[in-house]
Amino acid sequence: METIQIELKNKNALSILKSLEKAKMIKMLTIEKSSTNSLLHFKGAISEARAIELANEINKSRNEWNERNEPS
Repeated sequence: METIQIELKNKNALSILKSLEKAKMIKMLTIEKSSTNSLLHFKGAISEARAIELANEINKSRNEWNERNEPS
């Protein structure tokens, strides 16, 4: 069988799916939602040295932007 992911567009959709499951036409699977806001989700994505380098580049860019946009 095939597994697909769907997005429910109205309130009746879930009840229809439950009816299909009851008729043994489909099986609904529950999936744990991972918190994308969790910092642990991104831990190890880049090295600490690279993170510091990127933070310095961002600060440099902000400073340049502020210098260009200061009223004369």
